[in-house]
Amino acid sequence: MVSLMDLKVADLKRELEERECDTTGKNNVLQQRLREALEQEGENPDTYLFEGPCDMHLMLQNLKDLKVDLQQNILENSNELQQKMLENSSDVQQRILENSNELQQKMLENSKDLQQKMVENFNNLKDDLQQKILENSKNLKEYLEQKILDNVQELEEKMGQKFDDVRMELNDVRMELDDKLEVKIKEINSKLTAVNLPMMLAEPGTMPEGSRVRMKPPQFDGKTSWTNYIRQFEAAAKANGWLPEEKATALTLALRGNATDILQTLSPNEQEDYEALVKHLELRYGQTHLEHVYHSQLKNRCQKSNETLQEFEADIARLVRLAYPATPTTIMERLAVQAFLDGLRDNETRQALTLARPSQLVDALARALEFEAAKQSCRSQPRIRKVEEEKEKEPSIIEEIRRVLKENLPEKKEIRCWRCGKLGHIYSRCRGSQVAP
Repeated sequence: MVSLMDLKVADLKRELEERECDTTGKNNVLQQRLREALEQEGENPDTYLFEGPCDMHLMLQNLKDLKVDLQQNILENSNELQQKMLENSSDVQQRILENSNELQQKMLENSKDLQQKMVENFNNLKDDLQQKILENSKNLKEYLEQKILDNVQELEEKMGQKFDDVRMELNDVRMELDDKLEVKIKEINSKLTAVNLPMMLAEPGTMPEGSRVRMKPPQFDGKTSWTNYIRQFEAAAKANGWLPEEKATALTLALRGNATDILQTLSPNEQEDYEALVKHLELRYGQTHLEHVYHSQLKNRCQKSNETLQEFEADIARLVRLAYPATPTTIMERLAVQAFLDGLRDNETRQALTLARPSQLVDALARALEFEAAKQSCRSQPRIRKVEEEKEKEPSIIEEIRRVLKENLPEKKEIRCWRCGKLGHIYSRCRGSQVAP
């Protein structure tokens, strides 16, 4: 048992940890903190004794000291006995016998007492160790149970997140399947429309109500083009002969996914108003406010190295429609042709199209494809003839280009002097205007 002042830093931290106190600081700080904890518990810090790991060591040290003392006493007594034996052998022998018997008796008594004390100390130490082991095992069990519960909760949260991710993926797959199914339905509807076109084009009053073909409008999830969708919806509404109220209801029911969030921002009256509903959807998903962006993209659009002419032409047409939505068709075609020519990667193709002067983007694409096919066919022909013969053919292409330029360029007028009326010079160089000396 040790007092507060004899505790080491490790013992102080252990005692503070058992009392759920802060264990940081130096020796004097820890002693002061433990003193305050003992005072709060109603104990006297100066007289309170702690169980320290050094008790067994002190007991063993006492045993060793006792053994040394006994050995020292034996040696002293033996020397004294030997001296007395020399002086008086008979008395010494008698005394030795008496002392030896007495010493043996004392040693037996001391050994018994020592054994008893050792047994008691060992039992006490054993009980203390068992108690501490039980307490530590209980604390360890509680800690492990709490740790297992935390891990199980964390695992459940992760599994829940995984389930949410899987659910989202399944929703995406379902939406993709819905889109594919919708495409198939559109194809079937288009085929049915082609078959029942006379019935659809007939006036509503000329055929029975049950015989009319009802066109289902496509769904809108906010990911597809709003411009293309509203055109399809208007076509379906026109084919079905819907009134504005019916169009508003059908458009509301056609919204899917994130597009349904727009309904939260509308009042009931606006939701029933088709024009207001289209206006809000146009502001959210339309592209009219991005015209300047498409202008810049169209201006900087060039044909990529791995991009075909068809892909480049389709993108040019898309950008022109987005950049100039309110422009007349003829002007839009001119802008598209010019952007197509400016963005071509091959200079020869650009020169050939410039000479051809196509009026529409489709014509420009057709001329470009024809020119590319002609170039490929010329390159793919086997070169059997000599190089000199090939060089003889090259001027023919140059002559053809010169001929086309000569035909398309305006004719150069002859210069005529307005003073003398002759051709080939101007007034400032007319010799007739010079005064003879």
